Amino acid sequence: MSSRCVPTFIRRGFAERRAVKGVAAVAKTREIDVEKDAYKLVNFCCINYRIDDQPIPLKPDSEYPDWLWSIRVSRRPPKLVEIDPDSYYYWRRIRRLHNRHLNNLAAADGWHRREHRDPRSHSDRSYGDLAYALKKWLQQQANRL
Repeated sequence: MSSRCVPTFIRRGFAERRAVKGVAAVAKTREIDVEKDAYKLVNFCCINYRIDDQPIPLKPDSEYPDWLWSIRVSRRPPKLVEIDPDSYYYWRRIRRLHNRHLNNLAAADGWHRREHRDPRSHSDRSYGDLAYALKKWLQQQANRL
């Protein structure tokens, strides 16, 4: 009796993507015209929510409130000397900077990696024989008393 294998190909049938309908299919990017008129840019606000209205004229600086000119517009965080030391933000920033400093030291020294960890204390690793001599001297001083 001859046995014959019929070759079969198994094809994975993934679900087909459905066509997007509704607002998502119709939404297209809209080009906004850039204002190039120098007179209009200098004398008007160039923001007008009503299409039929006249553009809003700019006022002299004296007519705007004083707090408007003291708003921070920089995206960078303020310097530490500019922050009130009694605020929560100041101490949170100090903690973050300190942790960053420790992580940089760890990356330079390599002690954060498992294979570089040393069971000795930090002072033993940093000062070596000097730390050992200091501990021995302190023990001798304690024994004298």
